[in-house]
Amino acid sequence: MVIFSSIVNFLRRERDYRTTRTLLHGMDDHLLQDIGVRRDQIDSLVAEQRALKREQAAIEAQNQRNSRGSNSTLGGRGLAAQH
Repeated sequence: MVIFSSIVNFLRRERDYRTTRTLLHGMDDHLLQDIGVRRDQIDSLVAEQRALKREQAAIEAQNQRNSRGSNSTLGGRGLAAQH
């Protein structure tokens, strides 16, 4: 189930990146200038957004693994703390 949801989330993010790229490329130069983006920066901005989201997802996954690991031990201290 985790793999399936990971794949679905990946596909959603990829769709969002393509949508963002398409919308930005569809804007005229004046509108892009208003939001502080040059046309030649669009692909780099989308790639940067993708990298940041991947990094954020990796951190969240690591935090979930860490929290599951500490829940499986007694109070996060393990069996050694019992004795």
